[in-house]
Amino acid sequence: MTRQDLPASIEVLVPFWGLAGGVIKVLDYAEHCAVLGIATTIWAPPLPTGSHDPVTTLPVYRRLLGHDRVTMRLLDELEIKAGATVLFTEPTHHRLIELAQHEPLRNRLIHLVQGTRHATPAWNDGLNYRLLHRPMTRIVVSNQVADVVAPIVNTRHDVHTIVEGHDCDYFGGRPEAASVSERRLRVLYTTWKSDLGDRVAEAAGDDPTLAFIAVRTALGWPSLRNRYHGADVVLCTPGVEEGFYLPGLEAMAAGAVVVTALVGGNEAYVRADKNALVATYDDVDSHLGALRSLRDNAELRSRLLAGGAETVRAHTLERERAEFGDVLRSIQA
Repeated sequence: MTRQDLPASIEVLVPFWGLAGGVIKVLDYAEHCAVLGIATTIWAPPLPTGSHDPVTTLPVYRRLLGHDRVTMRLLDELEIKAGATVLFTEPTHHRLIELAQHEPLRNRLIHLVQGTRHATPAWNDGLNYRLLHRPMTRIVVSNQVADVVAPIVNTRHDVHTIVEGHDCDYFGGRPEAASVSERRLRVLYTTWKSDLGDRVAEAAGDDPTLAFIAVRTALGWPSLRNRYHGADVVLCTPGVEEGFYLPGLEAMAAGAVVVTALVGGNEAYVRADKNALVATYDDVDSHLGALRSLRDNAELRSRLLAGGAETVRAHTLERERAEFGDVLRSIQA
C-alpha cells in the first residue's frame, strides 16, 4: 500500500472544544489523517479563549496546532468540495454536511460511532437512532458498540470496528510510592457523572485504612495524570451507558487498580478479576466491598496491576491509525 491509495484531503468535524472522550477521539482521528500524509481541515467552533482552558493541555490538541498538514476553520463556515472525504461524530452535524456538500458523499462520508446509546430510540429524541439508517461508511469504537447497532445500521456501505486506542503512554511514568501497608489505601473518584464516589466515601465512615480523593472539576491532562499517580485505586463512576469510558483505561496506564461496574462500552477492555474488580452498578456496598478486598490483599492488587499494564498495550494510537488507514484505502478502492 502506498500514500496514493489514500484520499488527498479530508474534512473532520469537531463538535466542541472540551475534554470529553468523544471529542478527544475525533482529534485523534484528525491526527491520524495528518500523520498518514493527508491534508486535514478541522472544522470546529471558535477555539478556547484563555491559556488556562483544560483542552489546551491535551497533547493531541497541541500537536495539531503545529502540524503543517492541518488547517483549522470555523464550523459555521463549513465548505465541502466535490470529491471530498468527511469524518464526523456528532449526529447533528449530518444536516450541516448535507447543506454544505455539492454532491452525495456516499461511502466517503464516515460516521465515527462512539456510543452504545445510538441504538436507544429514546435518546436525543431519536436522532442518533435514525442516523444509523442513513447510508454512509461507519467506524465503531468497540465490538460492544458494533453489537448493539448491528440490528439497526444501514449496511449499504461498510461498517468497520476499530477498537479504541488512547494516548496511554502519557499517563505512565508513575513515581515510586510507599507501600499500602505503610499507609491508607488511596481511592480516587470523580463526581461529574455520578455521586457514587461520595456515597461510598460516606459509607466508609471514619475507616482509617481508606483515604478518598474526590475530583469535582474538569482537570487538564497534567493535573489528571498527577491525580492518577497519587492514587492506589481509581473508583470509576461511569454513566449507565458508555461508549468506551476512558478513565478506567487511563487509570490502568497510570498504575492504579480499577474498580468499576460494567456499562456496555467499557467491556472492551475491563476483564473481571484479571485487570479490574467489577462491582454492581451504583451499588455502594458492592464498591466498598471491592475496596476492602484490595486493601487487605496485596497479591490481588499486584495481579490486577499487571493485568492492567498488559491491557493498555493493546489500545495504542499506532494500531488504531493503521486500521483507520486500511478503512480509508477501502473507500478509495
